[in-house]
Amino acid sequence: MRKQKVSLLRRIGFVLEAAVVIPLGSLAAFLPRKTGRALAALMGLLIFRLSSRTRRQAGRNLDIVYAENPLSCTEKERIIRRLFVNIATSAYEYLGIRQLTETNYLEFVRMENPEAFFRAVRSEGGVIVVSAHLGNWELLGSTAAKLGMNLGAVIHRQLNPYTDRWLRRIREKHGKIKCYYDDRSGMRKMFSDLRSGGALAILADERHSASPLSVPFFARPAATPDGPARLHLRFGYPILFSFSIRQGDGKYLLTVDGPYQFKRTGNLKADCEYVMRQINRKYEEMIRKHPDQWFLLLTPKWE
Repeated sequence: MRKQKVSLLRRIGFVLEAAVVIPLGSLAAFLPRKTGRALAALMGLLIFRLSSRTRRQAGRNLDIVYAENPLSCTEKERIIRRLFVNIATSAYEYLGIRQLTETNYLEFVRMENPEAFFRAVRSEGGVIVVSAHLGNWELLGSTAAKLGMNLGAVIHRQLNPYTDRWLRRIREKHGKIKCYYDDRSGMRKMFSDLRSGGALAILADERHSASPLSVPFFARPAATPDGPARLHLRFGYPILFSFSIRQGDGKYLLTVDGPYQFKRTGNLKADCEYVMRQINRKYEEMIRKHPDQWFLLLTPKWE
């Protein structure tokens, strides 16, 4: 994505936004975890009450996710309320990611399969780590990076360049995750790290409008990015699924599945569609189990 030219008036708006958001966010990062999570939960509930339009969008998406076993209005409302709380809590945890270290990470997370997780962290070959906007993917990446994984992530450039630089700095300095913008210069750095044995994290559950594939997602055609499939099929990097799921005690369960190698038929488009179908099926499995942790439930995914 190229940088967009903005008017002077809009740039002034960006400066004012950053002047409010950055100091408040920096202050929140130093709150004790218990206090920060409690305040975040309250903020999530407040936003839930004020966001009627977004709640309706989430309800429509839940009707698609559970088309075979429809949810009651009460069940949908409970899921959506918890989702707003989880989003606010994850935002606080992202701002305070510096609190997680290689020595205290078990205060924040536990591994479903520790051997598989550490095997992935210590891998010396390039690998594509496929995750989703589910649970706390920032905590997942930072844990792996601080335990030794040479991890990078593809990110979108924010409209506000000042908050964009601030958020990227949190990821890189405090989260220890390299960031690659989805533009030409970012792609060059990404390929260089993959060739040198690094891992690349991609979240491919977003609706994609730039030359997407149309791949079934919960039995409906969805505009699907094909980046993980193309990298896998063209260069042979294996695909590893990994997710971070919030538990009742506030910690996150880190899961690892793979790595996988998919067969190539020589028809790149058909092979990409097949790989993305497998990825979407994994997403469906995780989202049905944890709908209140899938952040994109609040956004339009299907046409």
